[in-house]
Amino acid sequence: MSANFWNSTQREKWQFNRQSLLDQRRRLLILEKKMIQNGFIKDYPNINYDSNMRIYLHNLIIKLGRRLNIRQVALATAEIYVTRFLLKVSLKEINVYLMVTTSIYVACKIEETPQHIRLVISEARNLWPEYIPSDISKLAEFEFYLIEEMDLYLLLHHPYKSLIQIKDFLNENFDEYQLQLTSSELQHSWSLLNDSYITDLHLLYPPHILALSSIYITIVLKKTLNSIRSDTVESNDKDLHIDDLISLTNNNPSNEINTNLDSKSDEDTIKINKFMNFLSRNHVNLDQVVESVQDLINLYVIWNRYNESNVKKALQYMLLNR
Repeated sequence: MSANFWNSTQREKWQFNRQSLLDQRRRLLILEKKMIQNGFIKDYPNINYDSNMRIYLHNLIIKLGRRLNIRQVALATAEIYVTRFLLKVSLKEINVYLMVTTSIYVACKIEETPQHIRLVISEARNLWPEYIPSDISKLAEFEFYLIEEMDLYLLLHHPYKSLIQIKDFLNENFDEYQLQLTSSELQHSWSLLNDSYITDLHLLYPPHILALSSIYITIVLKKTLNSIRSDTVESNDKDLHIDDLISLTNNNPSNEINTNLDSKSDEDTIKINKFMNFLSRNHVNLDQVVESVQDLINLYVIWNRYNESNVKKALQYMLLNR
């Protein structure tokens, strides 16, 4: 594993394109059907690794992470572990609550913020007593299972670091680009990155693409968002919200980057032009940025229709009827 993403195992072993990722999931579905036919696992039609399930797993990780007071980077690592693991293992053959608990336990080790195994088990049992065994050896066994399925490749490069590097670069080269990220814009971008772990983006694109995509939504789409909100709500609050992102799909879900958002050369438009100048002069793959932005916006559309109780009931039925 290299300190440089471009020479890392994350890029060489765990970066896909959309077709290869789809092929991997198809292979898993074929394996799952064979296991069901041979009687190794039962079939549960309501259990699918879809967007609703991914949002549910994301929320489980956040809940346990808060109980253990774990920093965000370690939780992000746990989310990628879950995503990688479920490329090779069917949901129908595992205890997803134990998987989430183990992923956090391993992630804390890797991110050098280790948690005692008994504490992790204790807090997980407080949240999900019917699913988490009191025997710590069960978590230890799942730890080896998790690591084996990821082929021992555990170190990760996250876009949080790229986001900070971009901010620092803009500060250091302000004379050239005349652009800086405010603390509010940085926080919005960081929050978008938190949510991006629900998607496949971290298996598809380099960290800097995701960081730039979060900045793009925060800066470039902010003007559109403000315009949308001013037409519907009388408010001085210009923060980004999920409802604002959802509304973009009904107003301007363009697949092209458009800097001509307003003929009026106001402050927002000037900042947009400066940001687009920064992108063009640094040879960023704009197609990847646009695809990432669209995936994030689509995530919020799905999240708006998310029904946690359906996922929770399906998992309960599966885990208690094995």
